Amino acid sequence: MNRSAWPITGRRFRLLHASDLDTLPLCGTCKEMERLLKDRAWAQAGDDEWGFCGVGVYVNGSPVAYVLVTPALYVPRRHPLARGANADAAALLALYVEGSHPQHTLGKQAVQRLAAKLVDQRNINAIDAASSDRGFCQRPSRGWLAANGFRALDDGVRHRLDLRATRGWLPNPHAVARQVVEIVRPVSPPHPAGLAEPRITMSQHDLARSGRA
Repeated sequence: MNRSAWPITGRRFRLLHASDLDTLPLCGTCKEMERLLKDRAWAQAGDDEWGFCGVGVYVNGSPVAYVLVTPALYVPRRHPLARGANADAAALLALYVEGSHPQHTLGKQAVQRLAAKLVDQRNINAIDAASSDRGFCQRPSRGWLAANGFRALDDGVRHRLDLRATRGWLPNPHAVARQVVEIVRPVSPPHPAGLAEPRITMSQHDLARSGRA
């Protein structure tokens, strides 16, 4: 597995594995996140099924944001998605953004990279997330989820990002470059099989020039 990072505007994105959980930051008062990161079964299931269990955002070598996922059958019992998990979806277990960084941008970018990695996974059609009114690590706010492509399911708690729809957002490489620069909605790179795809590994300035070509 290629674990090299993908730099954009000073940030680096890398796949996360079960062995990375001990290095991730936690909310100061979130005991549920502490329990989640101590568990290894769901993370190992992601590694075994997809080759990763999340995406991390790094600044100056330190993780400042991350999104964690697992196959539906391995959602921990205490997690809000444990009841009614959909077998055709990857379960979003947590979305963490350090307080000093803008949640909207870093959280969105982490989910974008996650969608790009999952879009061609066999039998995975969506990312499911649990929601809340105000938003916290295991349950992002309903408003944030809606703004980033998730739609509410019938129970009002679970939200779904349809990965099949993301294919239509990639008409050509120049359009991909413009979307990455603008960061307007979840996208997948032209070759979603690798975060470190050489064509996408370039600076924001180069991406902008590519988009104008």
